[in-house]
Amino acid sequence: MTAQPKQAQTMTGADVPDSKDPIERTVDNVNGQNIMGDFRPSDLLDTAGALAGWALTHPVGLAKASLGFWGELGKIAAGQSRHSVDSGDRRFSDPAWKENSIYSGLLQGYLALRQSMAKYATDSNLDERSHFLLDQVGDALAPSNFLLANPAALRRLKETRGLSLARGTRNLLNDVRKRRPIPSQVDETAFKVGENLAVTPGSVVLRTEMFELIQYAPQTEQVHERPVLVVPSIVNKYFVFDLAPKRSILEYYIQKGMTVFVMVWRNPQPRHDRWGMSDYQDAVGAAVDATRAIGQSEDVNIWAVCGAGPVVISLAGYYAAKGTRNINSLLLVVSPLDMKAMAEAPSLGAFVDDPEAPTPSVVKKVLRNKRISATEFTLLFAMLRANELIWNYWVSNYLMGETPSAFDVLYWNSDGTGMTAQFNHDFSEFVENNPFVTPGAMKVRGTPISDLADLGFDSYVLGAKNDHLCIWQSVYRSAQLLGSRSRFVLGNSGHIQTIVCPPGNPKASFSTNEDQSGTPEEWLKGATRHPGSWWDHGVAWTAEHAGPLVSAPKAPGNEKYPALGAAPGTYVHERG
Repeated sequence: MTAQPKQAQTMTGADVPDSKDPIERTVDNVNGQNIMGDFRPSDLLDTAGALAGWALTHPVGLAKASLGFWGELGKIAAGQSRHSVDSGDRRFSDPAWKENSIYSGLLQGYLALRQSMAKYATDSNLDERSHFLLDQVGDALAPSNFLLANPAALRRLKETRGLSLARGTRNLLNDVRKRRPIPSQVDETAFKVGENLAVTPGSVVLRTEMFELIQYAPQTEQVHERPVLVVPSIVNKYFVFDLAPKRSILEYYIQKGMTVFVMVWRNPQPRHDRWGMSDYQDAVGAAVDATRAIGQSEDVNIWAVCGAGPVVISLAGYYAAKGTRNINSLLLVVSPLDMKAMAEAPSLGAFVDDPEAPTPSVVKKVLRNKRISATEFTLLFAMLRANELIWNYWVSNYLMGETPSAFDVLYWNSDGTGMTAQFNHDFSEFVENNPFVTPGAMKVRGTPISDLADLGFDSYVLGAKNDHLCIWQSVYRSAQLLGSRSRFVLGNSGHIQTIVCPPGNPKASFSTNEDQSGTPEEWLKGATRHPGSWWDHGVAWTAEHAGPLVSAPKAPGNEKYPALGAAPGTYVHERG
């Protein structure tokens, strides 16, 4: 007998948690595609070695910082100095951190340590990666992360007569057994892809070594003539677009009369490390051809999501250079195209290597020839917001003995994928060269692509105001690169919550402004804010580009592309 999934948590409308809810904060911090060059978490070991070497060869700075720290502790003990917790820091919200002299002393000592570490990094002119490493160490040393120094955890231990510690130990051992790089963020037993996630009816109509193509079944008697092809992020699984019913943007578009296809990327294994950007471009081209053939349409309305944006845009530039009209419109989702604008995102300087740094080319080549595993991606993104994505769950799972919540987006986030060695090489080179800002600088199949402003179709560019990785200002720059036929729309939440934003959410809104000639700040100042989800706005724009209504297809695929099985297919289940 198959075990039935537990009741899963899906949040819409009034069920959306309060802004202080840890689930919502975690979801807002969830991010997708890697835009961080050759960096891996293991690189911090090299940074630690370099930092230790610096301290040994420059002992005066370390001694000065140490003396400053001990001097500050003396002032705190004498009542001459007191540090305040940042208003947004929830780690120390328990009243005991203020009311109990022991906990208050621990907190003051910790805050003094963080201040001294930050001052040492600044005074020593350490690079951004060293700053990042010290921040990680500082976050880890917070007294709230230790059982005997956490008043809430000790109370729970007493109230449960030790059961919280037993449960926490069980949670820890379970994460170790499953080789998770960070504490679990979600109760994975509550979900099963194909049963309560990714359940929109459809059929696999094409399977290659790299991807499966799903054609969704129509849910209206008539559909728009021109099909929609969704190209999800190459790193991350596609079903964030097809979560639970009523939270699936694909389902929503289908119910509005669109014929929708989606590419399901295979989770690459080491044997696939030869797949590079050109292979992904060819794969998208194959999906475009199949969608056109099955939909009996000369062209498609294509979506490009996050890190798939450069792949789709470069292919579109190739089509334009060749005079081939296979794409009618583009919906670009949280995808920066100008890497210089991307590098200005907070925290990313620690990850992106300076292309002008005197790093030998052979070293860069070795770095780029490494694949990035799903485990590395999980840890990498968690470190960007360590207190929310690592230590928050360390405390709740291990010290408090709580079971993580069952929330669909967090399950999707835990079901990660890797990146092939060749694509890592190619994408790192793309980030370094930033070819989209220079007409003709990028070539596809040996042909210089057209300027992005001359692709010959309209674009709808979606940014996310609270996105910490693909910052909205860099996505706005994408809209500018795409020229006068682009439209920029800004959702009011984070990377994923902007995508998963069904109508009925009272907190949702989006902003529009037809004038994209100025700076991001000028655009925002002149923008009109619209309450509600952007989905209906996106549907209306797509309908304008989708052609007349025709009778819905009676069966999936065609003679050349027959139905091979039911959605969500087989590739989405592959892990590793």
